[in-house]
Amino acid sequence: MKQTLLTLIIGVFYFNFNRAQNLVPDPGFEKNKFVPTEFSAINASSSWSRPSGGTSDLFCKCDRKTKYQTDKAYSFVDVPLNAMGNQQAHSGTCYGGLFAHSHGDYREYLQTYLSEPLKKNMVYRFQMYLSLADYSRAYVDQLGVCFTKTKLNYASSDVITDLEPMYIKVGSEIGDEVEEWHLCEILYKAMGGETHLLIGSFEINELKETGFKAPKEMRTRINQNDSRDAYYYVDDVSLEEIFQPEDIAEEADSVTEIITKEISPGTMLVMKNVLFLANESIFLPSSYPELDAIANALAENPAWRIKIFGHTDNSGNEKANKKLSFERAKAVAEHLIFRGINSSRISYEGFGSEHPVADNTSEQGKQLNRRVEFKIEEK
Repeated sequence: MKQTLLTLIIGVFYFNFNRAQNLVPDPGFEKNKFVPTEFSAINASSSWSRPSGGTSDLFCKCDRKTKYQTDKAYSFVDVPLNAMGNQQAHSGTCYGGLFAHSHGDYREYLQTYLSEPLKKNMVYRFQMYLSLADYSRAYVDQLGVCFTKTKLNYASSDVITDLEPMYIKVGSEIGDEVEEWHLCEILYKAMGGETHLLIGSFEINELKETGFKAPKEMRTRINQNDSRDAYYYVDDVSLEEIFQPEDIAEEADSVTEIITKEISPGTMLVMKNVLFLANESIFLPSSYPELDAIANALAENPAWRIKIFGHTDNSGNEKANKKLSFERAKAVAEHLIFRGINSSRISYEGFGSEHPVADNTSEQGKQLNRRVEFKIEEK
């Protein structure tokens, strides 16, 4: 009976996963009233807007000349080359942009309506692709995401202080690799009735210098004083239903009972049912019973700490493998934190293909090497 129930639940998850709808109506900033050539034109978007006096931006491939253009110049908000850097869109030809930090308390935000209100207690996965602009002199440690029941409109351009955002860590990795888009994600359990999404900078714990400088001939809006302006591009934003927590509670409890019997401090176990999309750190729906069972076991044993280790096979570039293994271990950690386990009890690391448990010359061996392991320790 337990096996039948698990199969049924996994089948339902796959069905929901395959039909998951992105509730962000214009995830790639492509549906616009006109093609901008100047800054502060986010309102050219049919879906995105600025919720405050901070003048967030819309970048689009345009090939238009402006009155500022010289022989080698470009639209200030062209794609890929613009006054903030050189960045292709993650998809399509457009993306948004905002100052996460600037002079004084000045901040910029991006806001959009959702295609339908959020359902009470439903867990949603929020994702966005983020890139630090080439000429940004600084980067921040985190950005905030808010879901609200109304469209917001603040007259001030100062940091918004009356909301309760969830934070996405966007520190040194994004600060070190300005040419790449980075996938950022969090899980959100809805209060019910939220109709709008807001992205931007709220509380900042760290602001660090990048050492990047704009070319002397560039008319950029980024101030050239160190440790002041942190500017980010945003693209391909999504919000999708994942599950109702009660849907997996019964199965998670039964798996918890099994896991609790199997593990003890010092034991290393493989998360056999924690699976990911190919080359991604995104869980397949069948992963949640085991993830939540581990969270339940940790909640029942407050003296336990968990170490999470990500591994890959030896296919492809080792640098990419190590990054992917780290992101997958991190995804497990973030889900445990989402389920109420204090972050001080969790650590994670990615090893790429450094520690195989099988021969990488066969597909079966490679599959065994693509794994996430965990080890329990006592305080």
